[in-house]
Amino acid sequence: MADYTRPGIRPGPSAPERIPMQLVMIETHGNQNYIFSSPRLRENIGASAQLVRLKEWTDRALTATGVRQAWAASHESHEQIEPRPSPPRDGTGPSRFSTLWVSRASGKVIFMVDTSQQAKAVIGHVTRTALAQAPGIDISGVFIDMGQAAHVDEALLKTLHAEASRYALERPPAGSRFSQIPFLARAQDSALPASPPLGASLPNGLADEAKRDIASAYSLPSRVKRYGAYRARKALIDRAVGAKPGLEEDRDENRLVRDPTQLENKYKELQEQLEHDLMQTFLTGENSVTDDSPGGADAAGDAADDSLHALEEVFQDTQVTDRDIEAEDLINITKLSKVAVIHIDGNGIGAIMRNLEVAKKCVDAEDFEDSIGCQPDDADALRRFILGVSTRLDAVVTSAFANAWFDVARWAQREKRTQQLDFTVVPVVPVILGGDDVTVITSGDYAIPFATSFLKHFEERTAADPLLKFLHGVDRAAASADKQPTYMPGPMTAAAGVAVVRRNFPFHIAYDLAERLVEAAKRVGKAQVPAVSTLSYHVLFDTTVLDADEVLSAYASFTDRPFLLNPDPARPANGSEAEHPDWVEVCKRVDKFNRLTEEDEETGETRFPRTRATRIRRFLSDAAQAQLRGDTATRKTIMVHAESEWRAAEDSLGSNVEAIGGIKGLFDLLELSDLLPKQYLSEQLRKTSSHAPSSAAQQSEETQA
Repeated sequence: MADYTRPGIRPGPSAPERIPMQLVMIETHGNQNYIFSSPRLRENIGASAQLVRLKEWTDRALTATGVRQAWAASHESHEQIEPRPSPPRDGTGPSRFSTLWVSRASGKVIFMVDTSQQAKAVIGHVTRTALAQAPGIDISGVFIDMGQAAHVDEALLKTLHAEASRYALERPPAGSRFSQIPFLARAQDSALPASPPLGASLPNGLADEAKRDIASAYSLPSRVKRYGAYRARKALIDRAVGAKPGLEEDRDENRLVRDPTQLENKYKELQEQLEHDLMQTFLTGENSVTDDSPGGADAAGDAADDSLHALEEVFQDTQVTDRDIEAEDLINITKLSKVAVIHIDGNGIGAIMRNLEVAKKCVDAEDFEDSIGCQPDDADALRRFILGVSTRLDAVVTSAFANAWFDVARWAQREKRTQQLDFTVVPVVPVILGGDDVTVITSGDYAIPFATSFLKHFEERTAADPLLKFLHGVDRAAASADKQPTYMPGPMTAAAGVAVVRRNFPFHIAYDLAERLVEAAKRVGKAQVPAVSTLSYHVLFDTTVLDADEVLSAYASFTDRPFLLNPDPARPANGSEAEHPDWVEVCKRVDKFNRLTEEDEETGETRFPRTRATRIRRFLSDAAQAQLRGDTATRKTIMVHAESEWRAAEDSLGSNVEAIGGIKGLFDLLELSDLLPKQYLSEQLRKTSSHAPSSAAQQSEETQA
C-alpha cells in the first residue's frame, strides 16, 4: 500500500466510502389462520400452496428488479470469490444458490442487497405479487443496515427479527384490505364480503373456474384458493413421485388421489364391484366357484365367506351377522366411513434457528466443510450453514413423505391381494408439505402405518445426512451453555398426531385435534435423553365436545399414549418410558390380543371374547364423557362396572393379562386391533426379532440373567 505521508508522493482521489449493505427479510404472518380461515378442505390446500410460493415470488422479484444481476456483477465475479472446497452438488448444498441468499424457508426468506432502494424495490414487488395472486395473505418485509459487516452473523439476524416484530405492531391487518363499506353481501363460509367470479375482473375471462364456484358467493381470497387447489394437489403428487420414483406406477395407474372425494369415489368403485360379486354369490348363487368345481359346494361357500370377510375389512363400520344377507343390506354398505387427519412436526427445528452458533459448534469440522463448503470459522459460514440446513431438511421431509406414501401403497396392494380385490387406490391424500410440517388425510386403517413409516424414514434420512445428524441435541446444548458441545451423530426426531374421525367431520376441527396430539407427543419425546420420535392418536367417538384439550384430558387415564418409536435399547427406562411403551412392544401386544380374541379352532371358544373387551371400552368411554360433563358420581359408577368386567377377564386370561398390559392397555389394543391392517402388523412383528426389549420389566429380567 502506498504511504501518502512520504514527501514527494501526492495522494490520488480518495476511495469512495463503502455503502453499507442491507439485510432483508420477507415473511408471511398468521399462517394457521390463513390456511384454516375456511372449514373447506379445498381452500385449506389452496392456501397452504400459496404460502410456499414466497420463495418463487422472491426469486422473480430479484430478477425483475435487476437486483440479482447487480449482485452477481459486484459480488460473484471470479476475481472476488476466494477458492474454497465445494460440497457435492446434490441439490441440498448452499452452493446452488446465489451468495445473496441467507435463508429460504416456506414462509420466510432472508437475503442481502446492496442498497436500501433495492430492498424497497424487491419488497414492493413481492407484496404486490402476493396481493394479486394470493389476496388475503398477510405478508410484509423489513430491512436493516448491515453497517460495515460484509457477512451475516447471529447478532444481525436477531436485530432483523426485532425490527420485524416492531413493524408488525404498526401496520394494519390484512383483513382491512376488504372493506365492507358501502354495504356488501357477506361471503359464504367467511366474514369477508362476497366477490364476483374471477373471470369477471380479467380482460379475457377465465374459462376453467368451477361452475359451482361461479354460482356461489365466495370471497376473493376463497375464490383464488379454490382455483389454485387443483394445481396444488397435483404438485404435491408430482413432488412425491420425484422424491420416490417407485410411486410413478401408482400415479400412472391413477391410484394416487388428490382429495378425499376422489378417494371416496375410488372406494365407491370398489363397493360397486363387491356389490356385484356378492349379489351373484348370495342372491343368485352364481360364482366363479360352482358345485361342479374342484371342492364343490364347500369351495363355493369358502369363496362367499372370503368375499364377505373382504367386505368387512374394507368398510369398517359394516356390521355383518350370521343371518342371511338381503339385497337391501348391500345397498347400505358404508363407502368410506372413517378418515384420519395426520399432523407431523419435527423436534428441535426451531431451536436450531434460534441458536445458530451453538448448532454450528455441534457439527464436526470435517463434516461441516464437506457439507457446507467452508470451515466453521469462515466469515461466510453462518449464511451457508443456514441455507444448508434449510434445504437439506426440506429434502429429508419430502423424501420421508414420499417413502411413507410408497410404503402405504405396498401394504394396501398386498392387503387387497390377500382379499382377492383389485388394488385401485392408495388411501393417502396430501394436504400440507412445507418445512418440517406435514399434514395428510388417509383412510382410517392406514393412518398409523403412514405416521410410523414417515417417522422411521425421517430418522433414517437425518441420521445418514452428514450435516443434520449432528443437530438432534441443539436445544440441550443451548440450555447447558456448553461453549464447545460434543454430540455423537444420531437421528433427528419428530412427533405425529393422528385424529380418526367420520368421513364428513370438519377438517379444521380434526386438524386442531391432531395438532394437540402432536404437542402432547412432543413433550414426552423431548423429555427422553436423547429425544425420541413419538406417536399419539385419538378415535373421536363423541362429536358433541369439540374442544381438543377437553377430549384428550378425559381419555388420558385410559391409555398409554403417546408411544415411543425406536428408543435406545441400551438406556435404562425412566418413569416416562415405563408409562409410554415402545411401538414395537405395542404391536406385539396387539398381535397377542388378536390371537386371544380369536376362536380356538378345536373348541370354538375364545380366551377373551371381543364382546367383553368392547363392553369394557364402552364403559371407559362413557366414563370419559361423564368426566367431560363434570358428572363425577356417574363416572365412578361406570368405572365400577368396567373394573368388574376386567376382573372377570383376568380370571380367564391368566398369565396373558401382563401381555395385554392391564385395563389401561386394553383400551388402546381394542382400537389398534381395528386400525392396523394385517399386512402392516405382520411386517412390524417380523422386525421384532432384531429389536432389543425396551420395557422396564424385560430389561430387569435381562439384567438378572
